[in-house]
Amino acid sequence: MQKINVCSHYDVLSQQASELLLACIENKPDAVICLATGATPLLTYHYLVEKIHQRRIDISKVTFVKLDEWVGLPLETPGTCEHFLQQHVMQPLSLRADQLIGFRSEGIDETECLRVTHQIAQRGGLDLCVLGLGKNGHLGLNEPSPTLEPFCHISKLDDKTRGHDMLQQAGIPVEFGITLGLKEIMSAREVLMLIAGEGKQDAFERFMSKRISTLTPASLLWLHEKLTCLVDGSIAR
Repeated sequence: MQKINVCSHYDVLSQQASELLLACIENKPDAVICLATGATPLLTYHYLVEKIHQRRIDISKVTFVKLDEWVGLPLETPGTCEHFLQQHVMQPLSLRADQLIGFRSEGIDETECLRVTHQIAQRGGLDLCVLGLGKNGHLGLNEPSPTLEPFCHISKLDDKTRGHDMLQQAGIPVEFGITLGLKEIMSAREVLMLIAGEGKQDAFERFMSKRISTLTPASLLWLHEKLTCLVDGSIAR
């Protein structure tokens, strides 16, 4: 079942997304939730943290998973996915270090993929995967290509991705990323995709065509059995 909900504005999108995250946690207190990073989910996480505190929800058994990471940047560097999640989720919620499964970023090879996917499997797999839509249609760092890697892998970044706002913040050129693959994403019991921000119109139109193509990795989500897509109305016009 796929649900596409066009929201009147970004705040409404973020409120709805935070409620879906809370519902996952309340339905399964030991939920394993994969989190995307960047501007699109930022307000969602702000509302999530706020509501967890207000409602005194027990999150001591929840595990969060980092969707991807830039290869070669020290994790503490502003602009890394690690820095984002520490600043906006982990620290505000006073979570333990073992409540985040995340990629290392330096001196890694494909064994890092095996380490992360093994930890996810040990916890029973992903219950929910939060995704954003890349300007080039990517999911995580699964970049547009004539062929796609099915599993977690180190990915050569597309030109558009190398200009990502987070990398601009880091101020250091990056050529590669490490990401969960389409297999791990599609194996999540539920997927929540958030579409907001400038420069997404073309990718959104290609996604909404429902034509599945490796040149628009996000289009593969039409094959997922439980997809909820929240769209900022300014993009859907």
